[in-house]
Amino acid sequence: MQILIACDKFKGSLNAMEVCQAIASGIQKYKAAINCELHPIADGGDGSLSIISNYLDCKKITVNTTDPVGKKITASYLIAGANAYVELAAASGMVLLSDSERNPLYTSTIGTGVLIKDALSRGIRKVYLLAGGSATNDAAIGIAHALGFRFYDKDKNDLHPIGKNLLQMHTIIRPNHLEKFTLTVFSDVTNPLYGMNGAAHVYARQKGASDTDVVQLNTGLINFSNVLKKQWGTDISQLAGGGCAGGIGAGLVGLLGAKLENGFSALSKLTHLEAKIKTADLVISGEGKLDAQTFNGKVVAGISTLCKKYNKALVVFTGSNQLKKNGLDQLAISEAYSVLSKAYDFSDAMENGSHYLELLAYEMMERRWNGN
Repeated sequence: MQILIACDKFKGSLNAMEVCQAIASGIQKYKAAINCELHPIADGGDGSLSIISNYLDCKKITVNTTDPVGKKITASYLIAGANAYVELAAASGMVLLSDSERNPLYTSTIGTGVLIKDALSRGIRKVYLLAGGSATNDAAIGIAHALGFRFYDKDKNDLHPIGKNLLQMHTIIRPNHLEKFTLTVFSDVTNPLYGMNGAAHVYARQKGASDTDVVQLNTGLINFSNVLKKQWGTDISQLAGGGCAGGIGAGLVGLLGAKLENGFSALSKLTHLEAKIKTADLVISGEGKLDAQTFNGKVVAGISTLCKKYNKALVVFTGSNQLKKNGLDQLAISEAYSVLSKAYDFSDAMENGSHYLELLAYEMMERRWNGN
């Protein structure tokens, strides 16, 4: 029997490879002869850089930059051939901030822009930006600022590139000289820039925003979109995936002519995932949480689509399962196993996720094949 184990990270607990290894360990404790192929995968968000490094010959570049609140840090990106791969979370991620520092009104993606600028200085002309895990809601004006763009209010005051100031934006000034390059954003969601399903309303609260802040940020995104359309005739308001990482998808399309791609689709092609699903007897996937956001471009939803295409059974392991039966049925998930169903509490689940995944995988084997 050939089992393909293609899982995303369990954020804050296990990376994608560790998740795959724990599940394989449980399966092979049940029956050592079963062949498990480990295929860690990501959706284009944080954790994607490590997946890319598994498949490409990459050089790691470390740069002095700043975190989302402007503190000096070092962060890294990868160069593979003539391409650079930059993970937004490396310099603009939630993981870089304490709880008290998290507020997307005041955070910026400037640090990520510094990484891109460094890649351009090395002659790179094709940049892939892996969105996800951001602490920001600045629609990429921080990235653009690092590349030489400037933003002004109606009184021609220079605006610092943070989420709060999107509402005051009146004029955008392009730099006199910017190296020509192509930018592709791997989006890990399908949400548009603004609205009830947009960047602020769906994601800003988990970044530290209050309900009042969310309304202000959403209004700022609307204003930013209107300024872009008025100045350059570019409409970014309804781009699928434009709301990723606090609106950087739409912002970079409007400011830099970036291309938006579904992150899971791009990484599945890079790692030849579809061909492996086609030949597997059983497919196992997983991510930290199954909930409504799973349907918006996450790994399990992407793998579900491929499993349906080839009529493969799909079993999912997760930290927390918040989907009802109809949600699981929509994704054609035959079985779902949750670490929280075994753990004493959330802290135990986070600290001992590998142990519980191994137990759950063993139980899955007993349930499916006991006596066969």
